[in-house]
Amino acid sequence: ELSASDLLGAVSHTGTTLDTIGCVGVAILVIVGTTAAIDRLPRLRRLAKPVIAVGTMSLTAYVGHFLAQSAWPASGAGTTTSWVPVLTYILTAIVFATIWSRFFRRGPLEYLLNTATKPAKYIR
Repeated sequence: ELSASDLLGAVSHTGTTLDTIGCVGVAILVIVGTTAAIDRLPRLRRLAKPVIAVGTMSLTAYVGHFLAQSAWPASGAGTTTSWVPVLTYILTAIVFATIWSRFFRRGPLEYLLNTATKPAKYIR
């Protein structure tokens, strides 16, 4: 059972308010630092292009990950000791996004979502 003082702690991975604030702060710092570095270093931008491509179609990547995880045979009690599934997800997402982004501006599900929400601008 948690006491009120336990909720004020910032111990890692406890899910307390201060832990969550700290995690969000670190995530923002990493994103801002990475964005600044990519803006200043063209070579880094070229290296990051596949990861940027995945970021531009994150909905497609998330749904693809869910579908792949559903199709992947389960091992044991929901855990696996193999890195093969996660590396397969990552590599597939990077390859798909890199190829797709050469021909299209948005991912397939992002395109569908954009098309489906366009009529909303006419509703008042």
